[in-house]
Amino acid sequence: MHGVGYRWAKQAFQIFRHPSLDAVPSQADPDPLFPTVKFPNPEEKGALDQSFMYADSVGATLIIANDPDADRLAVAERVVEQGPCVSQWYVFSGNELGSILGHWQIMRWKKSSDLPAALLASVVSSRMLKAIALKEGMLYYDTLTG
Repeated sequence: MHGVGYRWAKQAFQIFRHPSLDAVPSQADPDPLFPTVKFPNPEEKGALDQSFMYADSVGATLIIANDPDADRLAVAERVVEQGPCVSQWYVFSGNELGSILGHWQIMRWKKSSDLPAALLASVVSSRMLKAIALKEGMLYYDTLTG
C-alpha cells in the first residue's frame, strides 16, 4: 500500500515457490502521499477498497496487504455464500491471523522436535492462542506490549 513491502513480499513468494504475487497497480509503488487511501493502514476501514475491486477484476480469492513500512498486515478471503454467485470479502482480524499462524507454527514444531517449547503472546491478544498452546501441550506466557 504505497510502500516498501511489495518488493519484499514478491521476492518471498518467488523464493518459497508460491504462485506469483499480483499487486494493485495504483498502490504497488512507494508514494509518501498515499493518494489512494485516507490513511495507509490496511486495518483501517476503507483502506482495502481498491484491493477488493482489483481482486474482483482479476478473479483473485485472497488479498494480502501491508502498510507503507510493511509492519502491519491485513488478509482477506473471498467467501462465496449460498445462492446465485453471491460473494463477499472476509477480512481476518489480527487475533484471527495470530491464532492461525500460531497454530501452524505449533504444528510445525511438534512435527520437527521433541524439545519443550513455549508460546508467547501479548496481553492485548485474544486468549485463543493460550487455549491452542495449552491444548497442544505447550507452555504459554503473556507478555507486555511494546
